[in-house]
Order: sequence, then structure tokens, then C-alpha cells
Amino acid sequence: MSSDAIRVTKRTNKKERPKDKDLAFGTVFTDHMFVADFQEEKGWYDPRVEPYAPLSLDPATAVLHYGQSLFEGLKAFRGKDGTIRLFRP
Repeated sequence: MSSDAIRVTKRTNKKERPKDKDLAFGTVFTDHMFVADFQEEKGWYDPRVEPYAPLSLDPATAVLHYGQSLFEGLKAFRGKDGTIRLFRP
């Protein structure tokens, strides 16, 4: 898949930029998302950037059944001295 093939559809109205003090992990998202389709015969195709929107998932998606998804477990904490420390439990 070539980056030349990526179609871009921009949002007509941008979201307001949050204040730095209001930023928290997993709470602020971009105005857009990358999407590509997949078929066994074609592989990945039709790459595009679209306005942020809900995703449609097949009910048989493995992540929805019996916790069959990946859990990395990496954690990050800021120490009293301001240094960020990473650890994997």
C-alpha cells in the first residue's frame, strides 16, 4: 500500500484545542483517524484519513470474546522528582 494512495477527508469544523492543564492520557483524541479495508484476496486497500467517528466491529471480533486480546501491561509513573519511570508488572 503506497502512501500516495491515501485519500484525506478533513472535518468541516475542528474541535477546540484543550488547555494543557486539561490533558490526560486517553481523554483527548485527534480530529481524524486512519482507516483501511482488508479482504483476504486483496489484502489491505483503500487507505484513507477520515473525520474521527465510531468504529464498526464484527460481532465475531476476537477481542469481544473471553478476553482474547493483547495486554501489554507497561505502566508509567512520574516520580516526586518529575522523572518518568516505566515498569512492566
